[in-house]
Amino acid sequence: MKILFKWRVIYILVNLLAWIAVLFAFVRQQYLTAIFVSVILLAFSALFSIMWKTMKKKGYQTEMEISRFLGKDAKEALAFGEVGILIYNDEYRVTWQSDYFKLHQMNLLNEKVTVWMENTRDLFEEDLDTVTGRVGDQVYEVMRKEGAQVLFVKNITEITELKDKLDTEEIVVGLMTLDNYNEYQSYENDEILNVINTRMRSSLITWAKDNGMFLRRLRSDRFLVILDTGILEKVKSRNFTILQTIKDQADEVDVSITLSMVFAYGTHNYMALDNMINDLLELVQSRGGDQVAIKKFGGKVVFIGGNSEKSSQRSTVRVNIVGATIEDLIEESPKVFVLGHTNTDYDCMGAALGVSNWVKALGREPYIVLKDVPRDKQLQQTMDFYKQTIDRHNLITPDDAARLIDPDRDLVIMVDHGIPAISSGRALLEHCRRVVVIDHHRRSENFVDSPLMAYVESTASSTCELVTELLQNSSVSIPIFEGEATIMYLGILVDTGRFKSHTSERTFQAAATLRSWGSNGNYAEKALQEDYDQYIQRTDLVSRAVPYKKHFMIAAAEQPVSRTMLSQVSDTLLQIKGCQASFTIGTNVENGKTAISARSDGTFNVQTIMEKMQGGGHFAAAAAEREDLTVEEAKKLLESLLDQVQEEEK
Repeated sequence: MKILFKWRVIYILVNLLAWIAVLFAFVRQQYLTAIFVSVILLAFSALFSIMWKTMKKKGYQTEMEISRFLGKDAKEALAFGEVGILIYNDEYRVTWQSDYFKLHQMNLLNEKVTVWMENTRDLFEEDLDTVTGRVGDQVYEVMRKEGAQVLFVKNITEITELKDKLDTEEIVVGLMTLDNYNEYQSYENDEILNVINTRMRSSLITWAKDNGMFLRRLRSDRFLVILDTGILEKVKSRNFTILQTIKDQADEVDVSITLSMVFAYGTHNYMALDNMINDLLELVQSRGGDQVAIKKFGGKVVFIGGNSEKSSQRSTVRVNIVGATIEDLIEESPKVFVLGHTNTDYDCMGAALGVSNWVKALGREPYIVLKDVPRDKQLQQTMDFYKQTIDRHNLITPDDAARLIDPDRDLVIMVDHGIPAISSGRALLEHCRRVVVIDHHRRSENFVDSPLMAYVESTASSTCELVTELLQNSSVSIPIFEGEATIMYLGILVDTGRFKSHTSERTFQAAATLRSWGSNGNYAEKALQEDYDQYIQRTDLVSRAVPYKKHFMIAAAEQPVSRTMLSQVSDTLLQIKGCQASFTIGTNVENGKTAISARSDGTFNVQTIMEKMQGGGHFAAAAAEREDLTVEEAKKLLESLLDQVQEEEK
């Protein structure tokens, strides 16, 4: 109201001058003019008085309403806390403002709140209670009082700047490791080691120091690094160029050394950070190295890189050690439950049958928890063909397993998967304390918690290859019949695309071992034959595939198809000259979800793409399944992810 008193003074002065002019007219005997002006002045004065009383009453009413609305103490507290108050009308124009705004040289009367700070529109259109926005170089928090046209305004510029500073200066702890360094160190080749130390290791040290990181060597191939979140964001925005630098230098001297880096932050509990970086390093190296893993405490892992296939570190010695450990765990357990994944395939079932025979040979009772679990159509036909062999195994439902298991004493062995969400015995994993994993897929952050043993080898062609090696090196004689050997052989055959991809010397050795155990190669080839309708469907899908960004092929099925068909189409597309990776998308005929099958020629990491689509797999073969996306939406998401990868590589 104080601003209105100024206009009252001005009115009185102007009115006084007007009456002097009237008096002057009477003196000059200009009576008509004097009377006319006098009548106008009297009428104007009456109107002004009425208006003044109305405005004064309205102003006091507003003050009283604010006082009554907030209470006198609350109003004083808001003033002390430097909180401004605005009252607005139905057009969001300010009809009253508290003294706070005058003190800060702001006059918002008759201004639209949405013009003063644009995102206050969200308060009215999205029914929010609070918004934060910037006006000039100041940051304000605006809160709307429900049920009243009142806004509370607080300047939070200083708090925001402090928070931003804290966010960029938060401590980050990391580990950097030169993958396969110890392998070359064991050769005792001083010339190669000198090149590695003077070029690659020094490049890593220089990169860390140039970016302001604290660096200390823990051992010949590993470094502890301390930095802040500001530095982390800077090197992340540059896509960790040191990864490519180390790879290029390794190629120049013909060594297979890559760099793995992990970073953890988000807590002042340094023991928690220590556990995080060690877990992350194990995760990264199980995924093949040559990548960065970043995790904020309580958040998800972010992976960057991973563009190299992992070199195999399996040896007969390691297989023997792993096998002996698993045998000890089996012998300590009254019962053993073998879990596979949903949408069971040859590799999963073959591995489960092999482990079941292993457990029997050790004198324990095995249960395969894959009864009534969705499985591949061709696998079901093969199991029907070898029904007599399959009936020798205890296939039970997940519900039966839940009733039989002793969570504290019995052992659970997960084959061909390590993620509880896709397990046939998901409920068992929530309670069982004794878990073993045998898998050939790259490890993900959703991996089962705290397994007793995790034998994860992403360089293996299949889980059946791993199980064959374990059985071959077992301390006991394990009988394997034709049906089991054939299904295990089919597991390798399917996962390698008939030995065309992701194979090694050990793959062929495992296949040869299975043939010596009685696998029927002729039946295996017939089991994978397509009928006429399947052939036409696959040919049609291949014809619909389109090139994307020169090096990729993408096919989208209009009609529901099986996951096997999707993978077969991707395998076929990969044979096209110049294709580094192929993707086939369609609706899974089994469950109605949108499924994606991805294949690579070994030069492109399809696992990282599928992980971003909530799937997984390994370097050259991966898949995903989503129920929240249509085929077209999944295709657009895939294309955007491929665009993102190519941008990062530039």
